[in-house]
Amino acid sequence: MQKLLPEQHNFFSQIAALAFVNPFSEQRELEDCKLLNIAPRTMEISQRTEIMQEQLHAQLEQRQSLSEFRITAYQGGTQEIMKFSWLFYQFHEFQTQFNQFIDEQRLAGDTPIELDFAKELNHRFKLAGFTHTETEKFIALFYQLHRGFYFISGAILGDCPSIKELRVRLWNNIFTFNPQWYVDYLCGKMEDFSTLLLGATGTGKTLIAHTIGCSGFIPFDLNKNKFKESFTRSFQFINLSQYPSSLLDSELFGHKKGAFTGAIDHHQGLFNRCSEYGAVFIDEIGDIDIPTQVKLLNVIQDRTFCPVGSHEKLRFSGRVISATNRNIRQLRKEGNFRDDLYYRLCSDVIEVPSLQQRIQENPQELSHLINNLLKRISNIPTPELAGMIEKQIRIHVPDYYAWPGNVRELEQCIRRVCLTGRCSISDEPNLTSLSNGFSLMDKAGESSVQNLLQQYCRFLYDRHSSYEAVARITQLDRRTVKKYIVE
Repeated sequence: MQKLLPEQHNFFSQIAALAFVNPFSEQRELEDCKLLNIAPRTMEISQRTEIMQEQLHAQLEQRQSLSEFRITAYQGGTQEIMKFSWLFYQFHEFQTQFNQFIDEQRLAGDTPIELDFAKELNHRFKLAGFTHTETEKFIALFYQLHRGFYFISGAILGDCPSIKELRVRLWNNIFTFNPQWYVDYLCGKMEDFSTLLLGATGTGKTLIAHTIGCSGFIPFDLNKNKFKESFTRSFQFINLSQYPSSLLDSELFGHKKGAFTGAIDHHQGLFNRCSEYGAVFIDEIGDIDIPTQVKLLNVIQDRTFCPVGSHEKLRFSGRVISATNRNIRQLRKEGNFRDDLYYRLCSDVIEVPSLQQRIQENPQELSHLINNLLKRISNIPTPELAGMIEKQIRIHVPDYYAWPGNVRELEQCIRRVCLTGRCSISDEPNLTSLSNGFSLMDKAGESSVQNLLQQYCRFLYDRHSSYEAVARITQLDRRTVKKYIVE
C-alpha cells in the first residue's frame, strides 16, 4: 500500500475537493488561487486549469508513471483522494476532444455518433482498476460535465452580479449544490426535479431551458462506444400560447388516427417525444386555462398520459422545465394558476434578470453584450464594429431606457444599426416612468426619497416575487425591503 507525504496529501486533497466545486462560483476561483498561490481575478478558469494540470501531472508522475496508477494501491480516505485526483486529471486531459465531440454531435443531429476516443479512455480506466460499470458511469459523467460547462458558458453571457449568480444556479440545477450527492445518489435520477423560469419577455428563458435540457445525464455503452442518446433529442419544447385550447391536448399528449375530424394520422405529443434521458420545456405556462392545468398536473404527478382517442397509458420519464413572463404569485392569488400545479413545478425557481437590471448592476454589461451578440450574429469577433455600434446605441438610447424587450430587443437594435446606421427605439419612455408603471412622481408632481424607495421595492417585488432578489438589486437589508413592501 502506498502512502502520501504530508505535502502530497495536502495537494491531492485540494485537487480532489475541486472536483466537487461549482466552476462558475467564487469559491472555485478562491480555491484555485489558493492552490496556485496567485491573486484572485488574475486568470480565467481555463488558464488556472492548465497550470493545475501541469502540476497534477508532475505530482502523479513523481509517485509512479501515470500508466502504472492503480486505485488499489491506496486505502481508505487516501484511496478516495487519489481516485478523484486521477479523475480530475483525465477529465481535463480529454476536454478538447469532448468539446469537439459535442460540436460533431450537434451537427449529426438526433442519431448518436461514436465516441472515437472511447477506447483510449476505457484503456486508462481499466489500467487504473475501474470496473466496466464504473467506467461507463464516469465517461457519461465526463460528457455531462463538459456539456454543462459548454452550454452554460456559451449561452449565459454577461459579467454583472445577477448573471454570475445565474450561471452558478444553472450548474447547481444540473448537478445539485452538492455534486458529491449527485455522483453518489442522484446521477441519472433527476426526472422529479422540476424547474420554473420567471422573467420578462426577451430575457433568454428559452436559451436557459435549452441549456438545462441538453445537459442531462446520458448513459454510455462501452460495447458500442456510443451514448444511449444524442443530447439534441433530449430537449423537447412547446410554447403553449401558440395553440388554441382545442389543440393543446393533441400537442401535449398526441393523438391517434381518427381521434377527431382532421386527425388523418398518428401524432406524437410533447410528452411522448421526450425520452427517459430528456426534458420537456413548457413555455408560457402562465397563459393556460384551468382544465389544461389539471391535465398537466396529472401527467407530472402520475407520470402517465393517454393520447387523444386512445386508452393506452404511456409513461413520461423526463424532467419538466417551465417558464412564464407573468407574475406567477399574482396569478395564484387571483385563482388563475393552481397552487398544486405550482408546487409540482417549483423544485427550483430561477428568476432571469432583465437587461435593465443587468446594466444597472454593471454599466459595462451593455458593451459586453454588444460584443457577444455581434459575435453570435456574424460568427466572428469584431471588436471595432462592436465599438461603433455601441457608440450609436449610447447616442440614440437614453440612459434611463427600460429595454422592455430585453436582450432580444438589444439584438435587433444591433441589427438596426448595421442596416441604418442608427438605433431608434420604438417605445420612447416617459421621463417620469422607469417601466411597468413605476412612477418617479406622485399625483402632486413630487415624491420623497422614502416614497420612491417604497415604490421601487414594490415594483421589483412584483417582478421577482422575492425579498432576497429585491434586497440584492437595491443593496438594502432584507428586513428594510420587507418593511417597504408590506407597509
